[in-house]
Parts: sequence; structure tokens; C-alpha cells
Amino acid sequence: MLDELLVQRKLLYQKISESLEFKQQILNAHELIKKTINSGKKVLILGNGGSAAQAQHFAAELVCKFEKNRRAIPAIAITTNSSILTAQSNDDGFELVFSRQIEALCCPGDLVIGLTTSDVTAGSSHSLNIYNAFLAAKNHGAKSIGLFSQKTKNLLSLVDVAIIVPATNTALIQEVHQMIIHLLCSLVESEL
Repeated sequence: MLDELLVQRKLLYQKISESLEFKQQILNAHELIKKTINSGKKVLILGNGGSAAQAQHFAAELVCKFEKNRRAIPAIAITTNSSILTAQSNDDGFELVFSRQIEALCCPGDLVIGLTTSDVTAGSSHSLNIYNAFLAAKNHGAKSIGLFSQKTKNLLSLVDVAIIVPATNTALIQEVHQMIIHLLCSLVESEL
């Protein structure tokens, strides 16, 4: 069993390391993050479940440091304030939990980064909060990056840059999302 799991990961990492499209997606995301930082704007990061934890991790790497001592980068994981999350969900539904915070915190020129291993689905509230967050970002003049998977279809048109992990297994997608976060942090820090 372990050998099979390791082979799956090896094949996925080999596929993405050989993909010029995947590398270009990361470079495009880096350029957008760099432009945001150089403009003195902030980064708002979000996701559900494991992706919420990754959003928090990403924000911490930007605010504190990844590998290098440098100036702090303004970044907020909008997945962490339990009072806002529960009040908004209780009063108006979970599908607005991120868009409401974007309405409050987002300014033109800011960057919204959303992580999901899936997609918004018609007739369901699944990932609807991610969909609404990207709409709110667009309405507030912010740019957006989506860390997605090959399951993601309906969210693609809402973001300026999509990084698509060529997998459908949630655990594998999340592992690659973590690698992408670290790659982006390394690229950002290399220029500060």
C-alpha cells in the first residue's frame, strides 16, 4: 500500500515538474503577488477545511518570514476569526462568509487568493463561498489567484490567474497546494 501511495506522488510531481503550463501558472501568480506587494497593497487568503489551514499558513509565511529575514508583507487569512465566521454563517449563511469580509477589508489593487480542491456546483452550496469571494474581489477592484485542481471548472473564469493541480484526489491536491505556497514564498522572498 505504501509503495503505491509513494508511486502516485512521484508520478504527480514528475508530471508537474515537466509541465511548462504549470510552471507558467506559478510564474504568473508570482508576478501578481509581486505587483500587489510593490504597490503597497495587501493579500487576503481563503479556503475551506484543509484549504483554510493552508490559507492561514500562507498568510503566516508572508507576514512573518518564509526562509529569509525581510520586511513584513501585509497578508490576512480571512478563515481565522471565529466570531466573524460564526456570526456571518448564523445570520446570513455560510455562502457569504468570505465575501462579506472582502467587502469589509478589500481595497482596489489588493489581491485575493482562494484555495479549493473542488469546484462550485450548480444546485448546491458546495464552494459557493469561494465563488462569492472571487465575485466580491472583482467587484472591489482586486485581482485574484485560484489554487485549484483539474476538478475546478466553474471558478476558472472568476480569477486572474489559476494554478491547476492535475489531480482529482483531495489529499494529493492539498499536498501540491502546499508546495505551490512554498514556491511562491521563495520567489517573493528572492526579490525582497
